[in-house]
Amino acid sequence: MRILFVGVFDKEGKSTNLSQLFAFKDLGYDVIGYNYRLKAAIHGNEYRDKDLVYLVKQRAFDLVVFSKCNVVSLEVFKKISDITTTCLWFMDALVNYDQEMKDKTKLVHYFCCDKLNVLEHATKINKNSFYVCEGFDSTIDKPRDVDQIYDASFIGNIYGNRAELLSKLDVPVKVINNAFSNSHSIEVSKSKINLNMCTSDGASDRVYKIMAAKGFLITDDWPGREDIFIDGEHCVIFKDAEDLNQKINYYLKNPEEAKKIAEKGYKEVQKFNRLSWAKQIVSFYEQVK
Repeated sequence: MRILFVGVFDKEGKSTNLSQLFAFKDLGYDVIGYNYRLKAAIHGNEYRDKDLVYLVKQRAFDLVVFSKCNVVSLEVFKKISDITTTCLWFMDALVNYDQEMKDKTKLVHYFCCDKLNVLEHATKINKNSFYVCEGFDSTIDKPRDVDQIYDASFIGNIYGNRAELLSKLDVPVKVINNAFSNSHSIEVSKSKINLNMCTSDGASDRVYKIMAAKGFLITDDWPGREDIFIDGEHCVIFKDAEDLNQKINYYLKNPEEAKKIAEKGYKEVQKFNRLSWAKQIVSFYEQVK
């Protein structure tokens, strides 16, 4: 099977597309990565769009996977979908599922996303729409042998109600907004408690990356969580600031309980690695081709 994966690929590992590309390769597929942003930066959008269509016409790809691909023209999606099977992979929250993405959802043979509320909207546009968990990269998201120097930390940007929530906590929370690639799991391993705050109807990849690094996770809830992780066994769910305060204080005083939960979470999350993501993308291809 030959796959063209149109996405963003960098040496720093900030883009998840790189590990997704390797996952396709690890499964034995003949896959080529096409960096649509880099190509446009060098030659311009118009050249990039023509080049993409030309490449698909010249090579016998069984499947073309577009990873979001904002600013790639609708005409490119239409032309390539007339040539071979196409999939649009969308990893963002519903707030970013704009008209451009909806139009592209109509043009591909099938659509895969990481958020259930996005899936609800996409299914009305394209009946071949599926939920696929983005998960984590097992080559970099793994336990690290470092000292735990933070009582609690949050890896990510502070926006929405996050600042207000953190201001109500008794324990100072280390906010880390520059942890990418290998450094993410290192920062996770430095913390006794890793916090997550959802901003959409779904968990960000932060949840999976923390658990894959064997971090102890306290998070607010999201739809569908109970189908994959058990509260108090794989992670700990908080309801509000008061509840979060109580749970942070409790687990700081009972580190062995936190360690047991982190270990069970680590085992449970293994089913959501990049290989699983790639297998599901291809399984839906088999279903709709």
